[in-house]
Amino acid sequence: LRKGELELDHSKQLCFWKNIVIELTVAEFNLINCLARHPGVVKDRNQLMDAMYGDNIYVDDRTIDSHIKRLRKKFRQFDSSFSQIKTRYGLGYSWRE
Repeated sequence: LRKGELELDHSKQLCFWKNIVIELTVAEFNLINCLARHPGVVKDRNQLMDAMYGDNIYVDDRTIDSHIKRLRKKFRQFDSSFSQIKTRYGLGYSWRE
């Protein structure tokens, strides 16, 4: 999957931003994949939890907020202007087109 500066290699579970490897957990990889696959589409916390963990695991919906915060931090270590993950207050999150 390639969306602008983002590249996800599903077979190796690797994430690249501007050709730099960003180390992600499996849950973070699944989260970024869910958002980037549908740029501009707002995903609510329940949709993101399903993409990250499947239907069999329950986690608090604020866990998503923590993952988003960590993802932004990881990407900003390599690109201080990273702003691809957009917060839609009261709705969820989306990947900027």
